[in-house]
Amino acid sequence: MRHLVIALLLCLFSLAAAAESRPIALFDMNGDWEAAGDLPWQALILSLQGHANAKQAELYLTYPPDYKHPNVQGILDYYLQRHQLQPTPLRSVEEALQRFHAAVSGVVVWDPQVLPSLMVAFTVSGLENALVVTEAQLPLVKKYKLPIVADFRGKFQGQSDRDIFQWAYDQYFSRCNKDILVYLGEWCTGLNNRPGMRPGIADFGILHRCFFTDLSASPADADEFQLADRIMAEMNDYAYVFGWHSYCKDQEPEHLTLVSKNALVIAEGLATFPNLSFHARLPVAGDFDFKQKALFNPDPEVEDKVYIALIQSDGMGIGSWGRSGRGSIPYGWETNMEWIDFAPALLQYYYETATEQDHFIGSLSGPGYLYPKAYPPDKLPGVLQRADAYMRRCDLHVFGIMDFSEGDGRVGQVDLPKKIVDAYYENMAQPLGFINGYGPANTYDCRDGRPLISYTYYVDIRKTEEQVAEDFRELARLNPQRPFYVPVHVRENNDVERMSKIMRLLGPEFKVVPPEELMILAGKKPNFTNRYLDHHPDYSGTWRLDAQASQNAMSTVVELEIDQRGSDLRYTTTAWHSRFIHHRKLRTDRQLKIGGPAVWGADERTRRMGFLAAWSDSVWTRAEWSADGQILRLITEVELQIQQGTARTTFIADHQLSDGGMTLTINEYRLSRDSDEPVTVFVYRRQLEQLPK
Repeated sequence: MRHLVIALLLCLFSLAAAAESRPIALFDMNGDWEAAGDLPWQALILSLQGHANAKQAELYLTYPPDYKHPNVQGILDYYLQRHQLQPTPLRSVEEALQRFHAAVSGVVVWDPQVLPSLMVAFTVSGLENALVVTEAQLPLVKKYKLPIVADFRGKFQGQSDRDIFQWAYDQYFSRCNKDILVYLGEWCTGLNNRPGMRPGIADFGILHRCFFTDLSASPADADEFQLADRIMAEMNDYAYVFGWHSYCKDQEPEHLTLVSKNALVIAEGLATFPNLSFHARLPVAGDFDFKQKALFNPDPEVEDKVYIALIQSDGMGIGSWGRSGRGSIPYGWETNMEWIDFAPALLQYYYETATEQDHFIGSLSGPGYLYPKAYPPDKLPGVLQRADAYMRRCDLHVFGIMDFSEGDGRVGQVDLPKKIVDAYYENMAQPLGFINGYGPANTYDCRDGRPLISYTYYVDIRKTEEQVAEDFRELARLNPQRPFYVPVHVRENNDVERMSKIMRLLGPEFKVVPPEELMILAGKKPNFTNRYLDHHPDYSGTWRLDAQASQNAMSTVVELEIDQRGSDLRYTTTAWHSRFIHHRKLRTDRQLKIGGPAVWGADERTRRMGFLAAWSDSVWTRAEWSADGQILRLITEVELQIQQGTARTTFIADHQLSDGGMTLTINEYRLSRDSDEPVTVFVYRRQLEQLPK
């Protein structure tokens, strides 16, 4: 009798569970992503997904194991169990349309011969509740009697990307969401390197009625750059840019600099990011609270050790989370904090599948990814306060900062000036401390027991485990004081198992600790040198005079070459005078030390006084920074030949950058005049050379 009761109870429980489960549909997206191949049906399904998930999570797309985001199946398995979902595979596009055609009210036709037309079609899809199709697919949707709301067949043939997106901007941008912009760059080919696109995040942009583009953020692509700048400028402050830039057009630092300059934030997800509309509509399961499983000692004893904290970037969604070794050693993971609003169920997956050794940290530079040095100074406090709020909501205790707006570890400056460090301390109270950089950097501070430490090492996948271990030993020899703090950046092409092997090669002097404990230890004994970037604009580059925009400047062709490395300044002026045989090319080269003594040299402009009969053969020039460190000032002492013999005067040339570093304006003053207005205004435009392939 007892066994019968138990069986009956189990049966009732199973029936109740089945009654509570909710059906979802699955569709396999395995294909080549090429315009002449599978992209047409893949784009149709992505647009259908965006509309199918408009109110609740209904359609989940599966991808092959080698997809850029390999956790697609693992996340699905978690959802099925945690949310009691009942999956039904859809075997064809026709079957998917039969299931979800009621979610759309029209179609928009794109042209596979012109790939940007697909991005315009995705924009229309969100605004007009339309399915994205090609001409060849019109018979497929005919029976559903869906009207054509926009038709781009042949419309954009022969047009540049800039012209296509200008048209799209004029037609649609005013109606689009100003809190989310979607970039469908990242890839401009399919899997076989023929023209294509991999727009996995398109469903999310359609769901939120977003504007889609892949305009270049490289100043070398002036037309696209200017339109991209205009579009970003018209977004709301602190709006998110989802997707990713086009590797075929520009570079990550160019894209992030333009985004940051316009007070926007990158949502840390690539254009290939799958199923975000599904994640967005799936609620957090049960009574879950975003509380980390990982524990740390809030009061560790400081020992004479080399303390190592391992931090994985780019690793939650695109690689290392599902690999072996996780849980064997303390390990930090940069966290997509904005997912708590945009994809809370996805963030819950990582929190619930974490081990007690997986420590989440806030990233990257803000409530998402941004460059603080490029951010408008009046907007930086607000965006950092948003990041601090996310830190509290996500139970995070360490915050990561990265800025490549002025170069990287090879060229330029990755470090932070004091005013940026001040902004983080003043506007983010939640973190126990901050980690700066990507590769190694050299910004350090500690205030009220909260340190800011730069990454001391970057783990190169090409090095053997013993080579990496020997690098750690060398760092320890170069920094003999103990304790010595070593935050380590680990990319997704490494994994926990490899790093665990490397740590075992080190001696007892080395100790791996959670990121939180590294901050607490460094706050207790900050035996590092406080160091900030001595922050000044970098005027390096080739500049050509814009005579029409200038005032009282010579109307000839002039180029200015500046090579600025720290306080060393090489300043070369070349002027061309095509009317004459002699001095057709007049070149003057000066090697100056900013803040150093004046240097003698032949005058670059023997008639620098214009139409005044006061000429010079040679001058003494020195360079210095203005009081705020933002204006480069060249001070030139000149002995003039005049009617009554000789006279002396002083020229002051103030250099200022604008237009995202693309325009150099030099205001030149003469102390022999009563007016405070510049005598001459030189406007130079940056000349960008194409790099050799």
